Parts: sequence; C-alpha cells; structure tokens
Amino acid sequence: MGILGDMRTLALLIALALASGAAQAEKVYKVIQPDGTVEFTDDPRPGETATEVKVEPLNTTPPLATPAQEAGLESSTTSSGQTYSEFRITSPDDNAALRVNNGNVDVDLALEPPLRSGDTIDIMLNGTVVGGGKQTAITLSNVDRGSHTVQAVVKNGAGEVVARSNTVSFSLQRRSAILQPSPPPPRVPPPTRPVHPTPGGG
Repeated sequence: MGILGDMRTLALLIALALASGAAQAEKVYKVIQPDGTVEFTDDPRPGETATEVKVEPLNTTPPLATPAQEAGLESSTTSSGQTYSEFRITSPDDNAALRVNNGNVDVDLALEPPLRSGDTIDIMLNGTVVGGGKQTAITLSNVDRGSHTVQAVVKNGAGEVVARSNTVSFSLQRRSAILQPSPPPPRVPPPTRPVHPTPGGG
C-alpha cells in the first residue's frame, strides 16, 4: 500500500471516529502484515499483532454567529445573567431620506424585555453620544443637513455596554437660510388717506 496510502487510511479512520462523536471511545490499531505492509484498523483480526495508535483530540471550533447577530441585532448578557432578546432601531428606516426643516429627527427603539433598573440608553449620532436616558423614543435636535448614522447602546450602572442596536443610515434635507431663504412677507399697500372737502369748494 505504501506510506502515503497508510497515512490516508489512518486519516480516514480518525475522521470517521470524530464524525461519529466517539473520538475518545474509538481505538485505532496498527497492524504489520507478514509481507511487511502496514494497515490501520479499528477491528484487528484474530492472530494479528496489533499496536494501538493514540489519537490526539482535535481543537473545537467556536460556534457560528446567531441570526440576530448576522442581521446586526445584538443582545448581550448582563452581570445578572439576563439578556435583552431584542434591541433595535425601528425609526428612521435604514437609508431613509428625511426632509425636516427644523432638523429634529425622531428615533424609536424596540427593546425586549423593558429596560431594567440601573440600565440607561445612549443614542450615538455619527459615533458620538448626543442623548439618552430611560426612554425608547428620543428626538435628536437640530441635526445638520447631509448623511448620518445613528446607533443606540444600553449601559448598566457601572457604565458597561450590555447591548447594542443595529446601525441605521439616513440623509437629512432641510431648508437653507442662505440657499433657500424664506419668501418675503406679502406686500401690504399703504393706507388710503381720507379726502377732505376744500372749504368753499364746489
């Protein structure tokens, strides 16, 4: 069979043992035949001189990301062992185009279970904290024109981030006092002066 074939046979036996979930229980034996060929088997035949081959355990693979994490919806475990099963921005929509002349943008959050005692919510605009508190409905005031991102985090009493929402992008359009000045007020005609008759006139 040759050394290369022997190694392939050994690798196949190890793979089958691991696939069956019995890597620790299965045993692999090395058998030298009378003609000098080497075989690997998990069931040596009677009369064969077999030497047990030690199979080293393989490293485990970390679990894959959950569907919620793949979608950008993160829930984290707090120091008490509890988790927020849902924490995401529901408004504005991702890639929304908003037209708000005063620049006030409403941000709505979905949070399950409700915010626990001692936890607070921070709202980040373009990566900078701009507001927060205990409410899941927050208004960002006087946001500049252009493209922005918004994200929310939950912090515990020690200031540690225990949950992060998805990140939402939006663009804001608002009237410019220079480029789009307000229309002038309507023109009011001057009051009409009363006409008084001239004394002695006709």
